[in-house]
Amino acid sequence: MRQFSYTDENIIIEGVYGFETHGRFRRYTDGIVAAYPRLAEFDKRCTGARARFRTDSPTVTVTFRVSNQFVDRGMSFYQANAAYAYVGDYSHSRYAALLSADDTYDSDTVSATFANDGMNDITVFFPRNSTVEDITVTLADGARLLPPTPHKLALPFVFYGSSITEQGHTATPVAYPSLLSRFFDADFYNFGASGNARGEPELAEYLGKIPKSVFFFDYDHNAPTVEHLRDTHEAFFRRFRAFDPLSPVIMTSRPADDGPETEERAAIVKQTYENAARNGDQNVYFIDGRTLFGDVDPEICTTDRTHPNDLGHYLMARTLESFVARSLSSVDPSLYNKIRTTS
Repeated sequence: MRQFSYTDENIIIEGVYGFETHGRFRRYTDGIVAAYPRLAEFDKRCTGARARFRTDSPTVTVTFRVSNQFVDRGMSFYQANAAYAYVGDYSHSRYAALLSADDTYDSDTVSATFANDGMNDITVFFPRNSTVEDITVTLADGARLLPPTPHKLALPFVFYGSSITEQGHTATPVAYPSLLSRFFDADFYNFGASGNARGEPELAEYLGKIPKSVFFFDYDHNAPTVEHLRDTHEAFFRRFRAFDPLSPVIMTSRPADDGPETEERAAIVKQTYENAARNGDQNVYFIDGRTLFGDVDPEICTTDRTHPNDLGHYLMARTLESFVARSLSSVDPSLYNKIRTTS
């Protein structure tokens, strides 16, 4: 058997912006964490992070250490603290194994061995809450380890928002950001922060500088008051646009109707969109969150009338899918090179 570290050039860590430069499982810059200490906890989470590689080994073992395990009342132990391995083409990969420590939280080692038939891409989705360290991949003697098949979409999706965006309240990695990434075969960065995405100007600048194909933002739920949302939403968008004037932006209000402020909050988000469109921005889209579940009874789409469950996230992704397709078709592909070189 041959063992490889995650630092091997053929094992690609996705979903962690700048990992190829700094080699850290961190979501923000040190400056952002210093400016907003409440984000320190979220900085070390691996939400949306993945390891990808390609191999013809008949068996694959993935092992890593986790820290910061804790019971999260809003989701399953597996989604919060375990990893999921998938085999095959990124958009159509099949479940291969669950990588989980025991449910006593006494072990910090996560490992699983699974079968692999032929040369295939392997994708490992890391835990949503835990911090991941020391990843190793063990393959059969003589097996090849190659870089994964490149994504069909050249630039990643970037998401910013509440616990819903951060893949909260699901049982597996089926939240709408990861689903959209699979629908379109795209890398993605998830900057959801449960209860703590509040339209920070520094985040707007940081996210604006990341090369991307589409930007999603939906922090309605985390704005503590209607006034806060009104004071920050358009300001956040304008600051983002100062650093990224080209990428499509999809903004949504909170999914489901879960309180008396829902209508007013949706109107604020829509106003940001309307003002942008009126000012000539042709790459901005608005979705009233109450339409995200389509015609399905919203009572079965959430865990608590606020957070979508697995079904809710799937329906959200399917609703957003058409907006993403339209936004991508509206942008001249040559602009992506410009975004890549100027951001």
